[in-house]
Amino acid sequence: MANIEKRHIINRHNLSGEFYFTSILQEAYSCGLLSDSDLENIQIQCVSLLAYKTERYNMGKSSSIRVETAESIMKSNFYSIGLYLKTLPDPDDAVFELKTVNISELYERGRKLINIKFKTARHIYNIVQKNRLDTPNHSYNSTLGEDGIGIFFKSYNIEYKAHDCSASIDYQLCNPVNDLAGVEFIQKYIENLYFENDFCKNFDNERIHHLLSGYDENYAELLINIFEQVLTAALGCSLADRSIRELSITEEDIWRLYEKLKKYDNDTLMMAINSAVNHIYEELNITNHSLKGYIEKKFAKDCNEYRDCAKIKYSR
Repeated sequence: MANIEKRHIINRHNLSGEFYFTSILQEAYSCGLLSDSDLENIQIQCVSLLAYKTERYNMGKSSSIRVETAESIMKSNFYSIGLYLKTLPDPDDAVFELKTVNISELYERGRKLINIKFKTARHIYNIVQKNRLDTPNHSYNSTLGEDGIGIFFKSYNIEYKAHDCSASIDYQLCNPVNDLAGVEFIQKYIENLYFENDFCKNFDNERIHHLLSGYDENYAELLINIFEQVLTAALGCSLADRSIRELSITEEDIWRLYEKLKKYDNDTLMMAINSAVNHIYEELNITNHSLKGYIEKKFAKDCNEYRDCAKIKYSR
């Protein structure tokens, strides 16, 4: 008997990563998975949870609370619930949980996950501190400092502001973190920064400094992504058949590459880039699949931008 593939009613791509709980309620209602009475029941439970959290916030002394504070606590509750719902196999399963499990229980499950993610994020942060780059770039150093990301681990309020990610983050990642909040955002940001550091550690600090100085002598003051510059230079070396670790090609190499690549169509260019990237993996002995995925995400983004530019060019 053939396997019958489960039909998913809710399209996962329609859901917000940052506001997962509210977006899944909206989608489930639109798709008919939640009735008016279901939605009303969930709303009543959310208000009840807010009342309980407000009483705890006031330590039982008063039921009065500022509107802004109440809104923040509600967002925190929604964030915690949403984080748990994300861990379920698919959104339809999440809707089933919303209909059968008490909201306060879903909140507690989410809160436990936040605790785990917080500890994981702090562990990764400590690792990133050890594999950080030796660079004069101010935005990089300040972001990794105690007054940068370090602020998050001192001030994060799991109980009442779980959705918040208060930290001073100026350093721009090559692959930005989008549609996430709270500890999820911080954890993903630190993970991405770890991959960027891990790649750059394959090169001598002086060569990286020389490369960035060629980009701008005052790069220490720029909001520049070091990994992106190093990876682009490594790709150029690979395409020009130069030593990747040198991070340097001649003007003659540049003109020769230009003359060669301008003749390629889109598909041929993508094949050349893929081959060059694989050469980088081999020469640097990169075997970490997560790091490879991070690098390929950057080139996939570049390829999409290239295709968009080509469409605009040839549509004129």
